[in-house]
Amino acid sequence: MKSKPQVDTSNQDLWSRRHFVRSSLGGVVSAAAATNLPLPTIHAGEKQKAAEKLSDSFRIFYTWDMSDPPRYHHKQIDGSYFDWLFAQLEGTGLTFLFRCNLAGRAYYHSKLMNPFDESAIDPHNPKALKMWRRVLNVLKACDPLAEAVRAGRKYGVPVWAWSNWNELQSVRQGWLELTDPVWYQNPRKFWCTRDGSRFYHGVPDWGDEDVRKRFVGLAEESMGYGVEGFYLSSRTHSWNTCWPTPGWADGLEPFGFNDSVVAAYRERYGVDIRYEDFDKEKWHHVKGDLYSELLALVGAAVHKHDKPFILGIKPDRDNVMVLYPDRQKKIMDNIQLYKNWERWVAEGSVDGICAEQPCPHSPTIPGGDISLLKETLPSTFPLYSWADTATWVGGIDVPFSLHNWNRHSVEDVLKQIQVARTSGAKGIVLHSLYHYTAVDSAGAYVGQRPAGYGAVPRTEYLDALRNLQG
Repeated sequence: MKSKPQVDTSNQDLWSRRHFVRSSLGGVVSAAAATNLPLPTIHAGEKQKAAEKLSDSFRIFYTWDMSDPPRYHHKQIDGSYFDWLFAQLEGTGLTFLFRCNLAGRAYYHSKLMNPFDESAIDPHNPKALKMWRRVLNVLKACDPLAEAVRAGRKYGVPVWAWSNWNELQSVRQGWLELTDPVWYQNPRKFWCTRDGSRFYHGVPDWGDEDVRKRFVGLAEESMGYGVEGFYLSSRTHSWNTCWPTPGWADGLEPFGFNDSVVAAYRERYGVDIRYEDFDKEKWHHVKGDLYSELLALVGAAVHKHDKPFILGIKPDRDNVMVLYPDRQKKIMDNIQLYKNWERWVAEGSVDGICAEQPCPHSPTIPGGDISLLKETLPSTFPLYSWADTATWVGGIDVPFSLHNWNRHSVEDVLKQIQVARTSGAKGIVLHSLYHYTAVDSAGAYVGQRPAGYGAVPRTEYLDALRNLQG
């Protein structure tokens, strides 16, 4: 039986700044005490200013992931590329989401996470070296996040940081190893099994002091670039519990018996979950509370800069990440926590929640379903949908190849936006639209004929979005 929400949401002022100041101190204080992080100073205007950044107008987010454009753009990507791209985006009303990391590698000049470098590419695969060195060369030519912010200001396009903190491992044997080289050597920073012998390298230990310091630091680092907001996604490429060797998925057990969880459960219920019988639902709530405390710290770090913070989640109560539900069900069933979004909203940790979904293997119009969030949160709280504007077709055995995707029509993309509007969402994340609008292929066909992307950029999509603004 699913646990009932912990917060009475009948009060429509629940997420106001007044309630935030009154109710959030306990959670933030306990989080700071657990991590030795400085206690955030809460000023009455910070959360309100951040919330005002999310205007009443419908917001359309445009994702940009550096994994793809450098490999298909006919020129080396440097600062001039961002002038070219943002000139295309001018007047569309889009908000640009810059992906800060893919798995355990940063796509900007981070001091806290290893940037993408040569060590991530298989040196024995000439094709991998040829393709992925073009990604590496972007970081050598410029700091792409800084260039995106600069160009965004020049052309009037808001730029947000888009981070993925369930992304600490992604391995494509013979091609790429995007594992974070520092954190992989510290397995106790990830959720472990009951006997502590196995770790899931896509779920950090949210209650660990080093984990909290690092993630708050990464949020602060991206804010230092002058971005207009912070989007934290729980979509992931950390699909395997360990290296994808034979038997890696055999006999999986539940994860989340780390020291922070053990200590919190023992303090609350007097039981050591490593050795004694325990209540599964209470255990999920304890893990969820540790996650909520981290979100409070991150929210305070973002709000200190008067910027909004949106969290993207799978819109259910239990699944900590967005994975492929059929192929990865045995993983999802073993990495669960209680997602208490009523608490996040009541404490003012987040300014919006996006209902994310996995990459589709068949064409789909409706995006992430916000209905459960709508039922349990104040009607005034901003909710967002997520929709992919391309469909996976496969057939090309190359990691992250754009030849494996077919685009939606202009009409279908506009329909996706309208469906999100009708559902009551305050905006939508249009994922994969950048595949065929953020690259100049110099006339070369990208994708598989006849339904692939074709010669890109496909400017008709951006023209259609400009017409929406009119």
